Amino acid sequence: MTDKRQIKQAKSNKRKTAGSNEGSPRDEFRKRRKGGSGHPEYIYRKVGNNFEFIGITHSPISRGVKNIKLDKNPDPTDESDAYIKPTPEKRSTSEFHKKPLKGWRIADSDKPKIEEVKAKGQKKKSDNN
Repeated sequence: MTDKRQIKQAKSNKRKTAGSNEGSPRDEFRKRRKGGSGHPEYIYRKVGNNFEFIGITHSPISRGVKNIKLDKNPDPTDESDAYIKPTPEKRSTSEFHKKPLKGWRIADSDKPKIEEVKAKGQKKKSDNN
């Protein structure tokens, strides 16, 4: 490859990757298409073709890991206790339904808990780099 071509390609790659780690912020709930067994996920960021999300459940323990209890259930029609999983996950956008769930929201009192879990995901990213 010629020097001119290498320089041009380096510029192109830099442009493509600039800001790709940031992703676009989201604030929505969606259910997964398969394997989600009906549990909704709180999606807080889209990076490329992936969503970064936190799982929502009714169970205080999932797969041997203690979940974090929320003060208020994000589902307006459900009065039972809700929990979030302690670590964020990342999956392809194609694994989720196209439309977000309507009426669901995180209570103001639960936002610090959500931010704490989000920060765990960002730490893992920086450790790998």
